[in-house]
Amino acid sequence: MRTVLDARTSSGYGSRSRRGIHNILDVETALAAADTAARLRDRLAAGEKISGPAARRALTAAVQAPRFEGRTVTQKFAKQPADYLARDGLVLFDNPDASLICVFKRDNALCEPGPDATAPNQFDCRPGCGNAVRLDSHATELLEETDRINKLAALSPQPLARRLRIAAEQYRAIADTHHATAQPAEDLS
Repeated sequence: MRTVLDARTSSGYGSRSRRGIHNILDVETALAAADTAARLRDRLAAGEKISGPAARRALTAAVQAPRFEGRTVTQKFAKQPADYLARDGLVLFDNPDASLICVFKRDNALCEPGPDATAPNQFDCRPGCGNAVRLDSHATELLEETDRINKLAALSPQPLARRLRIAAEQYRAIADTHHATAQPAEDLS
């Protein structure tokens, strides 16, 4: 929702003022980021390995992030998410479409976020971004997608099949790179 609401589409009803729907989005975004950090902690504790240029920052962010265990959302609490999201380089965003976690830092982002952005443009996630982190489970997802695409390519006309196989090989290469460079969290601490 945050990605869709930009200055062009929200200048009327859901105006860009920091009241109304944008406060709600900040709360939801901050809770989702804290949940991503909690899942990262749990997966690393279960023995998954981590890779990517932002792996150390991800570990720091995961340790510092609060675990949401339910609370009453008061007027004061509604102001805290904006502060949490403003921690440039220490907020984790799960991107299941790209099979990675983004440790969002504006200066490193290849998704071209705005100058005041507190979240990545997740629909424009690009390979080689300095904010990317992958876990073993992400690599597994990529390999499963590779198998699915190869099965689809076997049933497709030749020009389409060739493009599908190229995409599958790119996914496999990303997964192979993860497996070659992944480290346990203890090694990065």
